[in-house]
Amino acid sequence: MSLEKVTLGHGSGGRLTQDLIQVILSVFPKKNLTSDLEDCALIWEKIGVTIDSFTVSPRDFPGGDIGELAICGSANDLAVRGVKPQFITMSVVAEEGFHIDELTRYMKSASSICQKLGIQLVAGDTKVVPKGHVEGLFITTCAVGERVTPAPLGMNLLQPSDTIIVSTSIGRHGAAIGASRFDLNPEDLKSDCAPLWPALEPLLKIDGLRCMRDCTRGGLGTVMCEWAEGRQLGVTLSEEGIPIRSSVQSVCDILGFDPLYLACEGCAAIGVDPKDADKVLNILRENPLCQEASIIGSVTEEHKGMVALQTKIGGMRVVDMPVGEMLPRIC
Repeated sequence: MSLEKVTLGHGSGGRLTQDLIQVILSVFPKKNLTSDLEDCALIWEKIGVTIDSFTVSPRDFPGGDIGELAICGSANDLAVRGVKPQFITMSVVAEEGFHIDELTRYMKSASSICQKLGIQLVAGDTKVVPKGHVEGLFITTCAVGERVTPAPLGMNLLQPSDTIIVSTSIGRHGAAIGASRFDLNPEDLKSDCAPLWPALEPLLKIDGLRCMRDCTRGGLGTVMCEWAEGRQLGVTLSEEGIPIRSSVQSVCDILGFDPLYLACEGCAAIGVDPKDADKVLNILRENPLCQEASIIGSVTEEHKGMVALQTKIGGMRVVDMPVGEMLPRIC
């Protein structure tokens, strides 16, 4: 692999991000690495741990802010593996001159999500760097919790004919950030930034639940590519079944984005045995955040390692992992 310099594309969550991760991992002996590259790692089979950094711009966006995002992002990585978020550590890197009032406001947002989920802040760190060395504020969170499912969830459990579901409409976080940056004001467009645990916990008792994934950077399309490539099975999606709000589609039409690759911050992709698909849908729709939950496709033994999208006009297109960066600093 040839990689001389890091580019913004390496932060896209897509193919270049995978390349960068491989460069980092390549210097570690295999005995020092976890074998699965899911949203969170399971240590001692029971304890889930994850870490994420947040550099979103703007820090305040329709539907949330960087403080709320920092807790939801890491807590959701645990939730999709059936791990109850319980503890969190937080590192704050602030630029010299950053207003204390603004920092306090973001910490109140973070605290509110912690209280809602029963998460305890157990450790932290602060750094202040000279003006111009970072843009405002970066937050890193590391979340820890205990797995509550009898066995670990993961894409390794996916089987041919499994049903794929999304918990809500896609692309709202990415569209909200894009609209803010380009001074667009679509009616009713807000980020979907929210904690997923309350919506996903009731699913954990379903025997046919295979795996779940938080559709953040790279969006739904990247998650589907990771599942297809990781399991060497095909995934077929139905464009008709994928819920996309008109406000998100309008932003995509103006800015040239593909909603399949726009980031979400409160949307999970779910793989489930088809006999349990309706049960999953019904449970999800009992949560106010998941009224748009939909069946969007299935796993197949055809076109192994690839994702195919059945279009609304009856055609078929390949959904590939994105190579470049549509919108940097989105989460």
